[in-house]
Amino acid sequence: MKCKAIYGFLILAFTFISVRKIEANEHPCLLLTKQGVADIKKETGNKSLFQKTLEKTKKDMDKVLSLPIEVPVPKDPGGGYTHERHKQNYSEMQQMGILYQLYKDDKYALHVKNMLVKYAEMYPSLPLHPVQKSNYRGKLFWQGLNECVWLVHTAQAYDCIYDYLSEKEREYIEKNLFRPMVQFIAVDNKATFNKIHNHGTWAVAAVGMIGYVMNDNDLVEKSLYGLSKDGKGGFMRQLDELFSPDGYFTEGPYYQRYSMQPFIVYAQAIQNNDPQRGIFDYRDKILVRAVNTLLQLADSNGEFFLLNDALYKTWANTELVYGVDIVYNITKDKSLLAIAKEQKKVILTDAGMAVAKGLLEGNVKPFEQKTILIKDGADGKQGGIGILRMGQGIDQICVLMKASSQGMG
Repeated sequence: MKCKAIYGFLILAFTFISVRKIEANEHPCLLLTKQGVADIKKETGNKSLFQKTLEKTKKDMDKVLSLPIEVPVPKDPGGGYTHERHKQNYSEMQQMGILYQLYKDDKYALHVKNMLVKYAEMYPSLPLHPVQKSNYRGKLFWQGLNECVWLVHTAQAYDCIYDYLSEKEREYIEKNLFRPMVQFIAVDNKATFNKIHNHGTWAVAAVGMIGYVMNDNDLVEKSLYGLSKDGKGGFMRQLDELFSPDGYFTEGPYYQRYSMQPFIVYAQAIQNNDPQRGIFDYRDKILVRAVNTLLQLADSNGEFFLLNDALYKTWANTELVYGVDIVYNITKDKSLLAIAKEQKKVILTDAGMAVAKGLLEGNVKPFEQKTILIKDGADGKQGGIGILRMGQGIDQICVLMKASSQGMG
């Protein structure tokens, strides 16, 4: 009986692993899924905000298709031509990938493939970027952080055209582009990869997302628990230490906005691939709290409070479009639709479609900015932000009291 029990357990375990692998091999699997694409196609054609966003994206990308692909050798710092060109490339690839999934027009997938091949031809021989303004240097960009941002977006593009590519094409792109890039981000820069910091968040999100696309569970585990998979680094440790119990990010609202994109995007990828992890329930729904808390850290015009080394940003910025749409799709909190209405765009996933549908059906409730105390520190005992409000809209008077950390110190 004991042998039979062990044999039965092994069969069950093997079945689970096999099923897990088959599910991981279905594409797209990150923000878009096959089911999500099918659901979107049932709703397109109306006059929703999703349709408007989709039509604008298609119009913009159709113009891009008439231009030659440019993958220049990196030489410029932030703001320079090559820097901005590589940023534009990852944005265009991501959008083209989405359009391919929603329209099934090969011209979009072909553009992404051709660009990925050009990067695969160049990347293996790239030295460190020639501009030395940061200790965390990249190859495509002067700063390694931008390399991670590039991969977060490009992983989504690759996911969307995965089945369009032949096995030989996938092998070439992965061997010459994605594998070397993961080596550079996670191993060559392991101190940053394991760091509890927004740079580390972009790094683990990039490696985890391309890991899901390539069906490499080892990369996913390293992204979640650190390079040694011991829990001393990685996405889960960041969720534990970078947010207070109220969902306040220790570097302040400017950086909370910036890091919200990899946090929320990677969490959606985890949810789509490993729903049993319950990532959006983790730590008492900390990511949901983080989005709602960030929306409180703005004035009535949606402008984030200028704390620490902040620049002017609002809740109309792209990062918050991801945050609002994905959290609304989880919670169906109708007050988030009021924010989405002001953002005037949605992400092109089933989450964005859910928001657009809610707006079309008139389910909007006012978003209430409150007098609130937001605690700082992973334990909630390291100061905080006090916000006193009186009145509504342009007549609102707001007093901000800051007794929180300055950056990471």
